[in-house]
Amino acid sequence: MDGTLIRTRRRTGKENRKNYSGKSKCHGLFVIALTDDRGRLLWVSAARPGRTSEITACRHDQLTAKLRAAGLGAIADLGFVGLDDSDPTPTRP
Repeated sequence: MDGTLIRTRRRTGKENRKNYSGKSKCHGLFVIALTDDRGRLLWVSAARPGRTSEITACRHDQLTAKLRAAGLGAIADLGFVGLDDSDPTPTRP
C-alpha cells in the first residue's frame, strides 16, 4: 500500500490551492494504491487534492476496515503510522 502524487499543471484561482502539495512542492492529485505481493494492482482510491496526506486519504476510504473485513493485512511505509483504527475501547475500573 502506498500513496503517490500525480503531478498536474497549475491552474489559476483559489480553487487550485488545495491541489498544491507542500511536501512535494508541486501541484497534483493524490491517490492510494494497493497491490499484491507480485505488484499487481488490486485497488486504487479516488483522486484527492494534492495536499491530502496518506493517512487522511486511507481514513476517508475506511481502508483498514475493508482490509480487516476481507481478512487481509498490508505493508506500508511510515506515512501510515497510526492508521490502525481498531476500536481500543478503554475499560474503566
